[in-house]
Amino acid sequence: MAGKRSHNARDVVPATALRETPTVIENPLSEFTVLDVTDRRGALCGRLLADLGANVIRLNNSDGDSATDRFRNHGKSRAEAGQGLAELLPLADVFIENGGPGSYLDRPGLEAEYPQLVIVSLTDLGLSGPRSHWHLEALPAQAGCGALHATGHPSQFPTALPGYLAHDCASVHGAMAAVAALMDRRRTGLGQQIETSAQEAGLGGTYPWGVAIPGYLSVNPVLPVEGKRNAEGFYLVVPCRDGHVRMVFGSEADWQAFFELCGRPEEVSGPEWLNRVHRAMNPDAIREVAERGFADYDRAELFAESLRLGLPLGSIQHPLEFVNHPQTTERGFFVDGVASRLWRFHPPPTETPSVDASATPAAGARSSAKNDGLLLDGVRVIEFGIAAVVPELCWMLSELGADVIKIESRKKPDVLRAAGLEDLDRSFCFNMECRGRRGVALDLSSADGRRLARELCASADVVAENNRGGVMAKLGLDYPDIAAVNPNVVYVASQGYGRGGPMGEMKAFGPLNSSFAGIHMLWSHPDGPYPCGTSLNHPDHIASKMLTVAVLCALDHRNQTGEGSFVEMAQTEAAAYLLGELYLEAIETGVNPTNLANRDPHMAPQGVYPGSGDDSWVAITVQNDDAWRALEVAAGWMPDESLSGVDARFAAHDSIDERLSQWTSLRSPEQTAELLQAAGVSAMPVMGPLDHLADPHLSERGLMVDLVHKVHGPEQQPANPTRMSRTVLRTADSAPPLGFHTHEVLREVLGLDDDELDRLESAGIFY
Repeated sequence: MAGKRSHNARDVVPATALRETPTVIENPLSEFTVLDVTDRRGALCGRLLADLGANVIRLNNSDGDSATDRFRNHGKSRAEAGQGLAELLPLADVFIENGGPGSYLDRPGLEAEYPQLVIVSLTDLGLSGPRSHWHLEALPAQAGCGALHATGHPSQFPTALPGYLAHDCASVHGAMAAVAALMDRRRTGLGQQIETSAQEAGLGGTYPWGVAIPGYLSVNPVLPVEGKRNAEGFYLVVPCRDGHVRMVFGSEADWQAFFELCGRPEEVSGPEWLNRVHRAMNPDAIREVAERGFADYDRAELFAESLRLGLPLGSIQHPLEFVNHPQTTERGFFVDGVASRLWRFHPPPTETPSVDASATPAAGARSSAKNDGLLLDGVRVIEFGIAAVVPELCWMLSELGADVIKIESRKKPDVLRAAGLEDLDRSFCFNMECRGRRGVALDLSSADGRRLARELCASADVVAENNRGGVMAKLGLDYPDIAAVNPNVVYVASQGYGRGGPMGEMKAFGPLNSSFAGIHMLWSHPDGPYPCGTSLNHPDHIASKMLTVAVLCALDHRNQTGEGSFVEMAQTEAAAYLLGELYLEAIETGVNPTNLANRDPHMAPQGVYPGSGDDSWVAITVQNDDAWRALEVAAGWMPDESLSGVDARFAAHDSIDERLSQWTSLRSPEQTAELLQAAGVSAMPVMGPLDHLADPHLSERGLMVDLVHKVHGPEQQPANPTRMSRTVLRTADSAPPLGFHTHEVLREVLGLDDDELDRLESAGIFY
């Protein structure tokens, strides 16, 4: 059996010197053996575990030399000749499979025969439910999860991201649950069964906000309830001298920065332009001003000036531009052409700032979580999260039992609260992101506010933040500051461009990160008017779960050694990692990937075809010659031997697409998909949020949970798509109103009395 992999060390020093002999968490899963029998659709799960040092043995999956196989199987070893399940399962700690309900595997029998084994079942649509027997290739899987429905120019067909986005979301959830199950096995000695669905994980990893919007139309009746594609959405794409840039105005300060960048144009100088709703209703006027103001500047010049002004603006790059950019090369993300592991781990620093003794917490219990068998019961998380990545990380930790305490203020609330318009507590997206935690309001611009935050961090097991680079250091709340009072803390940081490098302090959001990483050039119509990319906040929703995998490893390491650590992940790198095979091939050939829209030269025909209804679509992938013959029969076409090979069909794609579109347009997407699935062809309706909410399959599988928000009232929010047979996952409660638990937390954790709380309240520290 091949030996365990080694990693290339890539140090990002967190603003202070490390120990002379650091005990970096290089391979936190090195004691575990993983048996991987997935195909390409599930191979990323084992790749993630291999990145963390697990000895991953692949059996029966592709042994090809393509860039896809080499990226997705990087760090794994092949089973030796003569080794099969009977020989390898007794050696395995984790078994990953994606055979679906019709698999040859006897899952209950495996669980009984190998009670210590963690079995990860990656599925297309789950192991239960009316559609569980359907087979989804990559494109139909994106159609099912909602990512396809939301992407593209409105006048053109929905457009998918190349690769295996929905299946990769399931793989990330599988890896996250596998680490949690291994942690749980330390206390029980028992393994368990894990199940993830590409449809559900893909929905949660790309567009979870869509299914929450219908319950918030009373707050904002113009919310995009249908979730249809609208080009770039609110993140405007604007041409400049050498390409395009993308930007967003998340605050009044952002708008003022844009106004300055454009030379203070008269037509947008009125006070009405300070209103976000007015701006949202007048994108054409803003675009006209931007196009005129940016025409004489290149992307680098606009980025540099935006960095100075504080405007969130990102360059739209080709993949090779990302590979060769100084930010990427300085961080060393690609090693020998392969996107290396996402996370960087560092031990506590030896040199720490001097800290007043008053920063030590006065009193308080370790956690308010009840002792109900939850894996992270007793773990306290202090969150300085904004938007999606760290808030969703904390949601995952909360469902495992952690006591999460979110710190913000009315002076500087989480940016997503603005979606509540006049009521910060009625934002659909904040209330989806920030479930399962207590809310504390502290004005961090005040000395008392920073002191109290530091004291809370001193009591924490985990501190997590995703603010703009440099913000936490200026507040005295960065890793060295907290490690000085709490050396065993797991400190988690995730910036858009990562820490360090020339762009480490640039303000960024998901669409800007993916545009910089080269994603927009691939996730767009090749003949569209401009590279709109997607209006989705990719990679935020799946990057959060990728970060969770590393945080669980760091917590497990601390449980075993007593050592804290610093965990860091760049969101741009998370976006690129999910398309690692395309970057590998581009690096080796020196040629940027070709945007094929929805086509795949290895599976033809493949595309999105119109249904009988208005703007209704079905995604179809003919995965092999047998599927082609089945499609010919289902469509009532005479067999055509000249189209018996995939190369021939790909060459004739245009004519096949025209004929297939005529056939699909005679029936609904649901009817077409049912007919083709019954014949053995991978097909799926292109589903949006309203389709998801009305879908009997998803309803039976418990897509949504019913909650009651303290201000908004009854609401429905998406459930955690991970299912674990032994580890208890609690349903995270509704998001906290701003500062709702301030007195409770400061009294419980820091031991403050009523007089001190009243003094701080009167001084405006809790505002």
